[in-house]
Amino acid sequence: MSRISRSPEMRAAYSAVPPGWLPEQIRMTHTQLGGQYDLSLPAACSQWPEWHQYREILYRIADGISAGDAGCAELAIRYLILNYSGSYAGYLRALFARRLKHAALTTMQKNRLHRHFSELLLRNIRQRELKECAKLWRLCATPLELSTLALQVSSADESVRQQFAQIFPASVITCSDDAGSAC
Repeated sequence: MSRISRSPEMRAAYSAVPPGWLPEQIRMTHTQLGGQYDLSLPAACSQWPEWHQYREILYRIADGISAGDAGCAELAIRYLILNYSGSYAGYLRALFARRLKHAALTTMQKNRLHRHFSELLLRNIRQRELKECAKLWRLCATPLELSTLALQVSSADESVRQQFAQIFPASVITCSDDAGSAC
């Protein structure tokens, strides 16, 4: 069986750090967001290639979400919305989605996530980490947002309608509570 080979440029791009996501840039943004969780890396990491440092600091962000750091939660949301395609990106999106399910997100953050996931759905963009992101999405979307999205989906391709039905079973769309959040 032959393996499809990639050019050195393609391999380099796949393991590149997205613009604005170098460890120093992440720490600076985290500080600007009021984050308190320690995102510093051990001294030994300074000898690592840039990409490995980037991946390690993203793991630290996931730990910060678990520790209740709002700055880390915002960085994770920005990473999900970035929708970066590269090495480990899908794994990292799934990790962030799992951690964000237990975070105290603001209404604005939930709204941004709903808009992002809706756009992916309506553009029929599927991701491997859909299962984890769908669990987060169900926690973020309000019944009104789901009803509006259901109307948009009703005129979309069959594959989009099927994916919507898989993510949001009918019972989720039709239930509501006084607070206006998903059931």
